[in-house]
Amino acid sequence: MGAPLVSDERGIRTITLDRPEILNALTLEDLDEIRDAAAGAHGAVRGMVVTAAGDRAFSAGMHVDTFAGAAPTSGREIIERVGACVSAIRLAPIPTVAVIRGYCLGAAFEMALACDVRVASPDARFGLPEVKLGIPSVVEAALLLDHIGLSKAKEMLLTGDPYTADELPPGLINRTAPPDQLSRAAEELLSALTRPTPEVTAAQKALVETWLNVGLDEGIEASKAVFADVFAAPATAEAVARYRRPSS
Repeated sequence: MGAPLVSDERGIRTITLDRPEILNALTLEDLDEIRDAAAGAHGAVRGMVVTAAGDRAFSAGMHVDTFAGAAPTSGREIIERVGACVSAIRLAPIPTVAVIRGYCLGAAFEMALACDVRVASPDARFGLPEVKLGIPSVVEAALLLDHIGLSKAKEMLLTGDPYTADELPPGLINRTAPPDQLSRAAEELLSALTRPTPEVTAAQKALVETWLNVGLDEGIEASKAVFADVFAAPATAEAVARYRRPSS
């Protein structure tokens, strides 16, 4: 138990947070390893799962010693490493799934938000407790507003309290399942997400990033260019041909 475990099987990369004895609390070195695993997830890797060992937590977020032992001037370095990790997950050109049970807090919640979809057990509890340490929630916490709305997001951000999925507006969790069925639910969802061609998946994910960051007219124009590029790819012609075949 210690550093995150990274394994590849049948085209799926699994990153497992592996400190269950301390609720899978994260170190800065853990973030660097997760960043490298996510940034390298391409080629033969068609999808990625972020999960955790144990049954009490996905992760309690950054280990409090990260902040307690840091110099007052080290805030920028800390948050840059957090940001590099979660953005590598968000920008991966493949479908990404967070599999969550128990506590999902702080930087770990931001990892889950950075994933394309989330599968959670009914006992999952989500929160951004940074404000209780006197520091703001930043980086991928910015995605929370789009998932649950401004009012509830402000409540979460300003109280730092954890909430169950049932206490949050729809839109955050894609699938719920009992703990013993979480893996199956994630596999089924990932199977559907990896069915399209890698080319179109990467293009569609990149377009979502564009839509989040530019105005409507610019986003539409960018979409046209991406459509034309992907349409010209050999894999697209093959996908169209498969789609036209009558089912046997």
